[in-house]
Amino acid sequence: MMTIQSAWKVIVSSRSGGGKARHDWPEIANLLKAKSIEFIASITDHAYHAIELAREAVLSGFRKLLVVGGDGAVHEVLNGLYSQTEVSPSEVTVGLIPVGSGNDWSRLHRIPADYGRAVDLIAEAGVRTRLQDVACVHTLMDGKPYCRYMMNIGGLGFDSDVCRRFDIAKEHGHAGDRQYLKSLLSGFLAYRPLRFRVVVDGEEFYHGTAFSVALGIGQYCGGGMRQTPDAVPDDGLINVTVVGKLSKWKFLSKVPSLFKGDIYRHKEVRHTTGRRVEISAAPYSYMEVDGEPVGITPVRIEVIPAGVQVVSNL
Repeated sequence: MMTIQSAWKVIVSSRSGGGKARHDWPEIANLLKAKSIEFIASITDHAYHAIELAREAVLSGFRKLLVVGGDGAVHEVLNGLYSQTEVSPSEVTVGLIPVGSGNDWSRLHRIPADYGRAVDLIAEAGVRTRLQDVACVHTLMDGKPYCRYMMNIGGLGFDSDVCRRFDIAKEHGHAGDRQYLKSLLSGFLAYRPLRFRVVVDGEEFYHGTAFSVALGIGQYCGGGMRQTPDAVPDDGLINVTVVGKLSKWKFLSKVPSLFKGDIYRHKEVRHTTGRRVEISAAPYSYMEVDGEPVGITPVRIEVIPAGVQVVSNL
């Protein structure tokens, strides 16, 4: 007999993959049933609905949440966990069937893109879980203090500008890989580097013009780029990478390094780790967290060690 304590609460993101998650859900549901995995499912019907569904699930007694979607959906579920005080988020297990555009968090934990193999991993969740760190990110939103929790990577400068453009496109019903590439191109052509001040654990780490600043619990962003290639998800540290002053065309020449994971070898790139990071920008920079716009500078990021339990193939 199924009980809430033993069942998975499945949250299907209707927006992930340009609607692919919703379209493919019947196939995934059949795979879960074939493995005798007990679940109760809900499908999101508006932006940030996954936050509400995750919070309500935990308050109803669920301790296992399965996301069918992409990085944005995982981000929302994490923030739903952290919006309740019934239990510690680390007592709730989060799993993922990756059906997004980038699927960068699933790369970090080596979760298969094949639905059948991903479901196999969920079936082994009793022995395939691990605690990973979370970052608490404080920004300004509409002139007021704002807080979001980060599962993977956040960024300022060029990264966040592209993210903001893509988010606006999604609000108008345009999503998917092709739209992301359009946002990337338009952002690249329009972007102008900003002046940043980055303070790590109370010490000034960088002060000057920069193309981008990346902050990682995980390694992957933008569909496989590795701006924080040395990040470890459970070491209690945030990895910080600053791409300093360089021309757009020189930046283009370094893109292969982003995918190969050897971005640190370039002289314009600086990196470090810390538990607390503070960032300001002149005049200001947008901030993105796990691919979602979350406000503007000034920014303060603090790590929460072992902040959430996840199904992992590491």
